[in-house]
Amino acid sequence: MADELRLSIAVLNHGQWDALKDGSVTPEGIALDRVEVDPPPMIYRRMVRDLEFDVAEVAITTYLCARSFGIPITALPVFSNRDLTMSEIVTNVRSGIERPKDLEGKRVGMRSYTVTNNTQARALLRSEFGVDTDAVRWVVTEDAHVAQYKEPPNVERAADGRTLEEMLEAGEIDAGIQLRSKIEGDIRALLTPEERDATALGFYERTGVYPIGHLMTVKNAVLEANPWVASALFRAFAASKDRYVAGLDGIGSPNGRDRQSIRNRGIVGGDPLPFGLARNRTAMEGMVAMDVDQKIIPSALDIDGLFAAGTHDLE
Repeated sequence: MADELRLSIAVLNHGQWDALKDGSVTPEGIALDRVEVDPPPMIYRRMVRDLEFDVAEVAITTYLCARSFGIPITALPVFSNRDLTMSEIVTNVRSGIERPKDLEGKRVGMRSYTVTNNTQARALLRSEFGVDTDAVRWVVTEDAHVAQYKEPPNVERAADGRTLEEMLEAGEIDAGIQLRSKIEGDIRALLTPEERDATALGFYERTGVYPIGHLMTVKNAVLEANPWVASALFRAFAASKDRYVAGLDGIGSPNGRDRQSIRNRGIVGGDPLPFGLARNRTAMEGMVAMDVDQKIIPSALDIDGLFAAGTHDLE
């Protein structure tokens, strides 16, 4: 319609957004122009560095870091990529690492210090295994999405042209998180998949924190000019997600994210992708605390202030 507000949007390929992509669900008064981004995680960087999209899915650690630097975007209580497992950690057997506590004093590689899954893995190492993560030397190949962010002193950049997988095999790093190394030869997994799942489940059962991977963000300029947009977008995202959740059991060839949602549904009870601030306040508090502890943000952020006006009571 001619009088609709046109907004650009960039989201990842989650099944929960399929109804928005195919047009069977549309936000009232808004026409969405979808922008394809490859690789998809570049959405986060392009949003927080250049405000390239009106609406964008952003990793939660990137969002919290961006807000701590005053980048003018605001979240909707629309969440995706919920995971109840721990990222795989691989080691070189020559490092002498036999248990998580042995990571202290070692060099551990990861793509970027502020990747949300890495943040969650470090939090689990600290809380569930007693690892002093400040005593680990974190070696990264990429900078943070938020250009203003400076890593803590125990983070170093790998030499240009070197991959973490090569460095692990050569013994230049002792371990790595979310590497693509094959579990063979001198490379082994520190924890079995069952141990990683049990670790994450134990954390969830003890704290009530259901880890958040991504949330939806909107440029402040859009919200300031059109305050009604926040609730209209929320309802459309919720309708699309509800269709996805209702059809989970009918997916013929479920992908990894589908299987993740099916598994989580049995653990958290009911909706594996809950929206709304009320149902996610504990999770948000937990994510903020992780980022403060790991020096990704300097201090705790007000949870309500992270979300757009008019969305705090939506479910």
